[in-house]
Amino acid sequence: MQQGMLSSVLLSLFLALGMPHAMATQMSPERVELWRQSDHMQSKVAELLQYAMEDNIDSLNFSLERLAFPQQEVARFQLLHKFEQQQILLTPKMALFVEQQKSMVPTYQVLERGDGYEFTTPAFNYPAIASRLLKRWQQDQSTLDFVLQAERKELELLPWLTEGSDYQAQTREKLLIRELDSLSPEAVASMTDQLTKESVVSWLPSAEVMVRLAQVSEDAEVYKLVWLMKANHYSENELVRLANVADGFAVEQLMQAASNPSLNELAIKQLVSIKPMTANIEEFLIERMGSNDDAHFVARQLAAQGYSTWLAELASSDNRVKSRHILNALGQ
Repeated sequence: MQQGMLSSVLLSLFLALGMPHAMATQMSPERVELWRQSDHMQSKVAELLQYAMEDNIDSLNFSLERLAFPQQEVARFQLLHKFEQQQILLTPKMALFVEQQKSMVPTYQVLERGDGYEFTTPAFNYPAIASRLLKRWQQDQSTLDFVLQAERKELELLPWLTEGSDYQAQTREKLLIRELDSLSPEAVASMTDQLTKESVVSWLPSAEVMVRLAQVSEDAEVYKLVWLMKANHYSENELVRLANVADGFAVEQLMQAASNPSLNELAIKQLVSIKPMTANIEEFLIERMGSNDDAHFVARQLAAQGYSTWLAELASSDNRVKSRHILNALGQ
């Protein structure tokens, strides 16, 4: 009898104290929307947001804990939604607060019904928002560390791009590619110098990183390394981009790229596509048409771009070119 009474007392205590937080409570979608649109809650969240902006996390937590349910969950959801919507930069204290929200279990659930099935989702899914905020915060911290190291000229590419797991290395590589053009020219130069000033190049970053470094630095020595690397779609895409830029530096890089046998034809094709043809491109192509290896291909590309008359004149009057290959390309 006494054991039965004890069990009853313990069950009553559990129901009285633990149930509101430990067990899910269903709420209709209409009720959820009313809470989200509540003027009273909007006012309360504005107050909570002010605490957050002042980095007064103790007062923020105290005010939240004083709210009854479901107001407390509505407030947590709307506050974190404000953080996300306004892209608020998290201080370390705020990040810790957000991390605490991520670990909580929402009390209120909405029943979703479909064709022959039903499932529940949190009515105020603040842990999901917290997870997104923390991910963004971690990315922001990594970006800030990268920028500061680069601007202080303290970033060593070799360890920074290779140490840690494959995932960590790939993440840092993507960060560099994304943020490189936000750095000062001096910071970029401090990185490219690590590759171009070495007497013996024993290591190079990936082709994607090398091409991005070349683009942003506009350093001929970095491009030289790119053209020495095995051809890949990053270097091929860069040839197309350079042809679209078509200034003096871009044209010079296209000519340099032609020294790579795997990039030769694409580089020539891109040079031929630049209109109007400049004097230095013309001289370069004439020189190439003096080679038995290149004359036929170059002539075909020029003919396709409408230069047949000029080619015929070259074949008949310029002894620098291989006339037979040019005439074959013209079908003569």
